[in-house]
Amino acid sequence: MIKKVIITFLATFLKTFNKEEKKIVYHSFPDFSDNSFAVFIYISNNFTNYLNIWLVDDYSEINKYEKLVSNYTQNLSYKIVKKKSPLGLFHYLTSNIIFYTHGIFDFIGLIPGQKKTNLWHGMPIKNIGLLNGTKVPVSDYYVVTSAFYQDIISGAFGVDKNKVLIGGQTRNDFLVDSDISINKLFDNKIIYKQTILWMPTYRKSTIPGMKGIDGNINPSLDFLCSDSLIKVNEILIKTESFCFIKIHPMDVMKVSDFNNYSNIKIVDNSDFDRKGVTMHSIFNSIDVLLTDFSSIYIDFLLLNKPIGFVFSDYDEFKNSRGFIFSEPKKYMPGEIITCLDKLENFLIKTILNDIDDFTEHREKVKTLFHEFDKDFSKTIAEKILNE
Repeated sequence: MIKKVIITFLATFLKTFNKEEKKIVYHSFPDFSDNSFAVFIYISNNFTNYLNIWLVDDYSEINKYEKLVSNYTQNLSYKIVKKKSPLGLFHYLTSNIIFYTHGIFDFIGLIPGQKKTNLWHGMPIKNIGLLNGTKVPVSDYYVVTSAFYQDIISGAFGVDKNKVLIGGQTRNDFLVDSDISINKLFDNKIIYKQTILWMPTYRKSTIPGMKGIDGNINPSLDFLCSDSLIKVNEILIKTESFCFIKIHPMDVMKVSDFNNYSNIKIVDNSDFDRKGVTMHSIFNSIDVLLTDFSSIYIDFLLLNKPIGFVFSDYDEFKNSRGFIFSEPKKYMPGEIITCLDKLENFLIKTILNDIDDFTEHREKVKTLFHEFDKDFSKTIAEKILNE
């Protein structure tokens, strides 16, 4: 309590300082990731007169951050500072622009002369913010992918639409421009017919304040239990395909919880970190996406490739976390897969028979969800920097 009072006093004092016009602060969860990292790379490569400050939660990983940055820019005009430190607070309070994804020093409120931009971490299908009955961070600007989502985010954060900028998810620059192969990245030397990326969202979170359970998967219907994955592996062998299962960073599940399989590799954020590559940089090498209620499929629509929606707890999820749409399946342009037999049929049809029944549906949803298909960081950075 005393610590917060002291910080609030210092913040009130430092708010009166002139903001450094050419200083930008970035923050994300996890550190150095997602939309904040993408806009940082764009600004580093195109606005070299700016000083970029990264506020991080885990300063001990500084070598990892530097390796990642070096793979995307040669501009070294940036500093890494621990967020919860006097210097971190100073930079936050004296910078002209803030880009973040999950909230940063929210108790301070908005600062006159500063442009605080909430890039968020994916266009939602699940309830968020006020729609989920949670407290929302206050910002000067919010970023969305289309007018359709402008209305949704305006309501979810309780702000006027003129504060919600249409420009796209900046991380999708990596999705559309990168040619990094996930198979090469993880030394997968066998050539398969197709590569699958499976990205389930979390049901139970490790993050403080998010301890509730979204949905409730029946163990007998759990696609990710050991017995199910043995069968999934058999399906993958049959379809001559390989699947990477990416664990959500907020999930209580860990890579170490899983067994090894011939045609499945379980990965998490740390695996990409060690390679010095952002996850979105490998999307172009993926042939089929499997997910459930994760907003990642909205990004993947930009590639116009098959999507399978794998879940067995639709009603449970709808009655717990809930969806922003009254009919969410209407906005899921792919096969709805609720059991292993349906998964097998989908992969055989898609991979072995080369049948794609959802091309038109994907295009229709993509048009609704996306107004831009490139230059996402450029669009947002120029709107904020030139505002």
